[in-house]
Amino acid sequence: MGKGNKFIIRPKLLVYQKIIIVFTVLIIPVYLINLWMNIMGQTFIKNEFSNSNLSNVKFYARQLDDQISFIRNQHLQFLDDSNLQKLSFLGETLDGFEEVQLVNKVKERLATIQNSSDYIVNVGVYIKSYNRTLSTRGGITDIPNSEWDLIESLYNGELKQSLYYAAGRLFFIEPSNNSNIISYLELSKSKFEAALIQLVQYGNDSGVVLSDDPFAQHISIQYDPGVVQGISANMQNNEAKKDFDSFIVQNEEKSYRITYHRISSLGWTLYTYMDENQITKPLRSFNVWFIILSLVSIAIILVFSLSVNLMIHKPINKLIRAFKMLEMDQLHVSIKSKGGTEFGYLYRSFDSMVEKMKVYIQQNYEQKMALQHSELKQLQSQINPHFLYNSFFNIYMICKSGDAENASILAQKLGSYYQFITRSGSDDVLIEKEYRHALDYCDIQSIRFSNRIQVQFTDLPYKCKPLTVPRLIIQPVVENAFEHAFENGMQRGSVYISVSYENDTISICVEDDGSTMTDGMLQMLQDKLAHSSVIHEKTGLINVCSRLRLKYGEASGVFVSRSGFGGLKAKIVISYQPYGG
Repeated sequence: MGKGNKFIIRPKLLVYQKIIIVFTVLIIPVYLINLWMNIMGQTFIKNEFSNSNLSNVKFYARQLDDQISFIRNQHLQFLDDSNLQKLSFLGETLDGFEEVQLVNKVKERLATIQNSSDYIVNVGVYIKSYNRTLSTRGGITDIPNSEWDLIESLYNGELKQSLYYAAGRLFFIEPSNNSNIISYLELSKSKFEAALIQLVQYGNDSGVVLSDDPFAQHISIQYDPGVVQGISANMQNNEAKKDFDSFIVQNEEKSYRITYHRISSLGWTLYTYMDENQITKPLRSFNVWFIILSLVSIAIILVFSLSVNLMIHKPINKLIRAFKMLEMDQLHVSIKSKGGTEFGYLYRSFDSMVEKMKVYIQQNYEQKMALQHSELKQLQSQINPHFLYNSFFNIYMICKSGDAENASILAQKLGSYYQFITRSGSDDVLIEKEYRHALDYCDIQSIRFSNRIQVQFTDLPYKCKPLTVPRLIIQPVVENAFEHAFENGMQRGSVYISVSYENDTISICVEDDGSTMTDGMLQMLQDKLAHSSVIHEKTGLINVCSRLRLKYGEASGVFVSRSGFGGLKAKIVISYQPYGG
């Protein structure tokens, strides 16, 4: 398989991790909704502040516009006054009663205009033909005088304005009759400031500016040059934005919300500014509560995670560890139950199950051992008559041939052999005796085959001499080599026996150079040995394999393959490592 197709093994999530993830996924939308509500609330309150401030600006601007419009109308109507026109027309030709009468009527009209509004502090008129000024403050004054000098200096300037501002004083100046009549009206700056101060609602970080368009002249409350300069730059450089009622100005790392409204009667614009932090100051408590909510949410997730870990994960993990120990055949595992919870019930059930398993395993083991002992006795009884029959037949054949010496040797070897297999006692013997018994059998067979079969063997390793093995496990394998490799022919051959001992495992190899074992026969024998426990045939190699596996487990037994000498290789394996049977 190519590198690009390799499987990626991803670790599986545990149950309690899945529960925590689900809980977190469920709580996140609630948190996000709260966050959205907090942001929307702040935006709403900001807009409400801005709209409220804009409403205040528009309200005061309209009031001021209405007041100034009324004053200007009074002022313009005064220029059409018949008494004023008559006084201008007759001028210095008047004397006596008529002059006094006209002057008094004009003065009365001036007083009426002044009394019409608190914003007016002085109303006057210059009559060129009369060469005097009449005003509510100075009365009748000949030219030149200081009041007219100021008015003349403002009016004769290059730029004609609707409102003149000089030396902290505000004037409306209107000419008539080709400047033969010049009426002037002085407005109260203090009254303007008193009206503007009502718009200052946010302490030192807010202010009001009433200014002309070039920002050359202005009346202000809490004047901040940096903010006013920003307002001027924005109004001059962003004409398109004048359709809006407010904008933002940055000054000294602060953002100021600017709200404005045009006062057409003055030709000036009313501006208010405030630090946006002051607007959002009431919202800080919401931010604090939101932070607290965030911390509480995190704490809830942590507490929930710890609770799930303590109440679910640890008990389940404890039960899993117990099952894993049980899988490794550690039957002494026990889970102590605490309380009457669901896991307490599971723990008690687990302990009860383990105790029952111990009883069942013990019963099964005793039955198995009894069956094994019975089967071993049965197998041994099958071997003894079989070999004894062959041995007597061999003695008969040797005696018939007249070889008395070999007959006596064979009889002596047979007696020793029969004494070994008929001796009562344990079913296990030292491997040294078992190996010696197999070599006696080889001697017997060598005599029988008139030394046509050569037996080559290695000495038993010293380390394994104290070990015990079941009786009659080597001799049947050696017998199989003699019978099936050379029984039907007269050719010469060899049998090779070797023993090794490594890692608590004895390996005894019996090989021959016979030619009777075909590949089909070898495959059939391998299949039988692999299923020796269910094969009804209990003689020869299958006999030995079944006995070894009954006693030592599946790692032990007889394994066959093609020998390097051309015949059969039968390998007896006995593993002394712990077996859980």
